[in-house]
Amino acid sequence: MVLNLVLLLAGTALLWLSSEAVVRSVPPVARRLGVGELTVTILGVSVFSSLPELSVSALAALRGNPDVSLGNVVGSNFATLTFVTALCALIAPLNMRQEIRDRESSWMILSSVAVLLLAADGTLSRVDGLILVGLYVPYLWAVLSVLGKPDPAPARAGNRRRFWLSIGMGLAGVAGVIAGADLALRGGQAFAERLGIPPLVLGAVIFAFGTSLPEMAIAVTATLRRKAEISMGEIYSSNIFTALAVLGICCMLHPLCLADMRVLRIDLPFLILAGVLVQIFITTGMVLSRKEAVAMLGLYVYYVLVHLKPELVPWKF
Repeated sequence: MVLNLVLLLAGTALLWLSSEAVVRSVPPVARRLGVGELTVTILGVSVFSSLPELSVSALAALRGNPDVSLGNVVGSNFATLTFVTALCALIAPLNMRQEIRDRESSWMILSSVAVLLLAADGTLSRVDGLILVGLYVPYLWAVLSVLGKPDPAPARAGNRRRFWLSIGMGLAGVAGVIAGADLALRGGQAFAERLGIPPLVLGAVIFAFGTSLPEMAIAVTATLRRKAEISMGEIYSSNIFTALAVLGICCMLHPLCLADMRVLRIDLPFLILAGVLVQIFITTGMVLSRKEAVAMLGLYVYYVLVHLKPELVPWKF
């Protein structure tokens, strides 16, 4: 059991460090290519920071663990939207840009509802995966149509050696993410089996929090630098990419036949509820206050308790 716990912790640490290496490699490459920084934050950083979710969920799907795969996607999005957002708002109230509120928040709620509807029959097929990935395309187009223009005067890129060093660091980070996901998945599954933890709880709570660490690091750093639009933009766009692209890819690799239907009864409704609550909070004054952050943090704690005691779920269907 101790060895399995060590593997889980080592894998999660490797996920975080490798994802950080990938994320750090993006801005120098973007500056070299003349890509806008905000575009990189919303699209590039959010995609690369979602590599842990993609790696863990894809490996779980290929190994025939659909509950871990879907639970990790939904649980990670919920942890990011509630715990990470609350942590940032407790550090400093988050002032919201209207485009993020109108576009990213709406697309995030839409992506969660789409997953719930497609998974209602207990299966996410390859066709469902294609639909999810297809839904990501118009979101991508909406962002690029506004933010996709290169900067008129991009910053100096530095020498060619630094450029290739950044690319090498990014590739090494991707390899580390995959290796870390494999370690975390193997160690976490074995550890959970010894403790009798159901696969859904493993994916929705344990793996979900671990794979949300890159998003947490990026969002907290941006908040400390008083860049709330980067914090919320990264959180929202990462959740959209995870729900549509990551889950869609997992379904295309291997159809997900759910053995534990609690993901439909508990996890997805909680995720949709959290998205609606955040939308309501930021609509009133365009600010996510510390009091509202406490409410979101309480919702996350309640979500974890519900997984330990399912009878606490407030709705029945």
